[in-house]
Amino acid sequence: MKVQVNRHFPIDNRIEHVYDTAMSSAAYLLDEVILTPAEFAAAMAEHERRGAVLALALRRLETSGEYAHQGAASIGSWLRDTCRMNIRQASGWVQQGRFLDRFSAVADAAVSSTLSAGQIDLLRRACPPRLRPVLDEQQQQMVQNLAVRDITDTDLYCRLWRQRAEAEVDEKAPPAEPDRAVHLTRAEDGVWLLNGALPDATGLELQQAINNAITWEGEGDTRSYPQRVSDAVHDISAFFNRNHTKPSTARNRPHVDLSIDASTLNGYLEMVNGNGHLLQHFTAQTMLCDCILHQVMRDNEHLPTGYGRARHTAPAHLFRQLAARDGGCRYPGCNRPANFTEAHHIHYWYYGGLTNADNLLLLCNRHHHVVHRQRISLKLLPNGHAHFEWPDGTHRETLPRGAPPQPNGP
Repeated sequence: MKVQVNRHFPIDNRIEHVYDTAMSSAAYLLDEVILTPAEFAAAMAEHERRGAVLALALRRLETSGEYAHQGAASIGSWLRDTCRMNIRQASGWVQQGRFLDRFSAVADAAVSSTLSAGQIDLLRRACPPRLRPVLDEQQQQMVQNLAVRDITDTDLYCRLWRQRAEAEVDEKAPPAEPDRAVHLTRAEDGVWLLNGALPDATGLELQQAINNAITWEGEGDTRSYPQRVSDAVHDISAFFNRNHTKPSTARNRPHVDLSIDASTLNGYLEMVNGNGHLLQHFTAQTMLCDCILHQVMRDNEHLPTGYGRARHTAPAHLFRQLAARDGGCRYPGCNRPANFTEAHHIHYWYYGGLTNADNLLLLCNRHHHVVHRQRISLKLLPNGHAHFEWPDGTHRETLPRGAPPQPNGP
């Protein structure tokens, strides 16, 4: 049936058929779809204004950590998992929120439609991190200058501003070498104490790394903010130790000296690291999934009885096989790639689990600890899906990301 509409402006007869076909598929939206040029421009301005508000709301979610309720490792991964954004979309929203949050005059111009989203995007691209201190001082003037320009003049003005700002930064004399000193000591109760002074650049890098790594697991998360920062520092250090030498799936696994008496095989494991420090039970469980094991099981006379099952750690060729299957961390909502991950024994190694592909699943360091600490039950289904079950009965499944998609047809 042909839809009859009241058009506000004439349409060329050559596109009459195309127009009618498109309108018939959205007949219930005719009042919103049939707009004059002025109405469309006004609607677009409101759309961009609302987008700026949403970008600021996203920044608040990022700084509060509320997005991490389901274990998302970053605000970007949360957007991809929950809002089904692609990487480029998610990155754009995150960067826009951070930019508006820093420059209040630009944010005011965005929510008042003084500047368009296109103008703000050009300004953000013209202002890399090293020039942000300059824009801090000049943002009010920049908004006034851009408000009277079209998009072409805005592009030219932003390019000229960047050249001048870079010249201004380069002309300044390099600062004196900053004082810096960090001390890491171990107290008698086994707690590590970190104190010292960091230069501004180092502090900013560390703050950004912590902001990227810090997580919040929702209302049920009882950790204080300092405790969450401590967990983030652990994840940052563990990631560097596993990935700092080579690209791809290169990892530096922790070195562990393990000594198990036959009389304690059914009890808790006692394990020390390469420096001779006794590790907590759940730390030992996590490390045993993927580490370099130096010592072996012993009998009641403390004599070696053998090397147990053929292999405890995932060798390089097996890890590559897991990476090709899983594509990265399999925890729900996490998108960290394979070089961020460790091989987790689904059926724990010290309970008889084997080191083979059917009993291994890739998890990033943080979620590896979460699985052990929260006693999450895992199953690897025949179709490659990973089934997660929490102690409270919550169920979630994740799909392997490594293998290419299969066609639906025969």
